[in-house]
Amino acid sequence: MTSFSIGGFIHFYRSLLRFCHGMTSAEAAELTYLLNTANIDSLRFTFPDIMLSEASPFEFTRRMADNKRPYRTEVQFYKSMEALNKNIIYEAITGEQREAMLKMRCIMRDVEFAFYKSFDMDITDKRTVYGECTGHLVPKEDEPSVCLMQEWINLPSA
Repeated sequence: MTSFSIGGFIHFYRSLLRFCHGMTSAEAAELTYLLNTANIDSLRFTFPDIMLSEASPFEFTRRMADNKRPYRTEVQFYKSMEALNKNIIYEAITGEQREAMLKMRCIMRDVEFAFYKSFDMDITDKRTVYGECTGHLVPKEDEPSVCLMQEWINLPSA
C-alpha cells in the first residue's frame, strides 16, 4: 500500500487534462480528488491505526494549480493509473469513489486503445518504455520522454 502525495496527484490531474481530450479542469479535479480520498480510505481500511490527514475538496482543488508538469508520455500516465488501481481497495471505498475508479479504468482502456492505434503494439509491450517507468504517481526525473524503447535508446545524451 502506498500513500500517494498531493504532489503526485497534481501530476495525475495535469495528465488528465493533457491526455483526456474534452475533460474539463473541474471534471479532472473531481476525479482526482475522489481517487485521492479512495487511496486514503484504502490505507485506513488496511491500517486502521494509521493517522492520515485529508485535504478538503476546496484545498485539494486549490493545490491542483501548483506548478507541476503532466507526465511526459501516455506510458507514464498509464503506469500511474495502474498504481492507483492496484492500491485502492474496492471494499473500502464509497459508491462515488467506485464510480471514479470505473471512470479511471475506462480512461486506461482508452489510453491502451489509442496507443495500439498509434504504435501497433500494446502499451505494456517490451518494445515500449513501460518497464522503465515507475509504478507511482510521482515520475522519476530520468524517465523516458518518448514511448518506444528504440527511440529512447537513440536519443542524444544531454
